[in-house]
Amino acid sequence: MPIYRVFGTKYQNYYTIVSAADEYEAATIANSRPSIDWDEIPTDDEIEATDVFLDDDTSEDLQLNM
Repeated sequence: MPIYRVFGTKYQNYYTIVSAADEYEAATIANSRPSIDWDEIPTDDEIEATDVFLDDDTSEDLQLNM
């Protein structure tokens, strides 16, 4: 049976609070902040498979070890 390498994504949302003249300035200020200044928003999102590739190297290694 072939072996596949599957890559997945789990989106995580964050927020930060800034003081700004308008939403464009707020976005600019927020984008310049380091990641430690952002707070994580808990979600129940599941990991979603995004790319699937036949893993020839692993398949060959497994067949040699059988």
